[in-house]
Amino acid sequence: MAFNSLTEFSSYPIISERVTNLNNEYADLVHCPICGNILWKPVTCSLCENSFCFQCIQTWLFKQQEQIDEDIYNNNNEIEFFSLPRCPFNCSPYKQRKCSPLLISILSKLTIECQNKSYGCKEILIYEQLEKHEKDFCQYQVIQCSGCKQNMFKAIFDKSQHLLKCLYIDIECTKCQSIFKRKDQHNQSDCLEKQFCLLRQNMLRYEEKSSKMFDILRKKIEIIDEKFTVIEDIWENDDKQIDKEVDSIPTSTQSFSLQSIKKWKIIIGIEFIIAFLFTLLIYIRIFFN
Repeated sequence: MAFNSLTEFSSYPIISERVTNLNNEYADLVHCPICGNILWKPVTCSLCENSFCFQCIQTWLFKQQEQIDEDIYNNNNEIEFFSLPRCPFNCSPYKQRKCSPLLISILSKLTIECQNKSYGCKEILIYEQLEKHEKDFCQYQVIQCSGCKQNMFKAIFDKSQHLLKCLYIDIECTKCQSIFKRKDQHNQSDCLEKQFCLLRQNMLRYEEKSSKMFDILRKKIEIIDEKFTVIEDIWENDDKQIDKEVDSIPTSTQSFSLQSIKKWKIIIGIEFIIAFLFTLLIYIRIFFN
């Protein structure tokens, strides 16, 4: 049996109220134009020089690209085929660069309350130390059980013991691959029935895959057969032409010319056989994988 692990709360945005020394003179510089919160891991548009949270601008550009793709798919005449995502200040194309040293300096001087203040943490940290404290050192960091959804302090929580007892943890049967809560029963008859269904599904998928692979392989062989037929026809015509040319060649050089021609025929034939076997091996490997 296997069970899912606990999930930690994700870090929420740094709202202005968490900053204890925010200077109004620099307030506009340190706020993200997209989310409105304090810039976190910021990047800058090289055209308009405005800065954004890295995650905010990535989400912004992704949504814009989705809209562009949808408009192109719907044959929207108002959008150019080679349209590129723009920054929130309409710069196109958006080009990213590192933030200015001035902005980095301003952010580095901010002192910010820990996100776990509501749970009892009284730490106030500088910008660079905030993430490491909240992820690794904060004694009030809260985690949530993925089963019962109970919130607990990470520092005093016995993860292994809780997971062994929680009735709402998702458990996966390694035999039938079904997922169920610990509180629900998973008896042997249900397990055998699901194993049979799983086996039948795998067999159907295997049959479908093998059928497609055989069809592809058959078509490839037919194409190769056609090519060999064409080559044989060419060789027959060449033989007739060669016979005529050989008759016009002096007797002393006829033997050497015939041997050279036969040698090239053999080489060409071997190359086609190798190509055929190589193609066959590729499809056999795909089929058995």
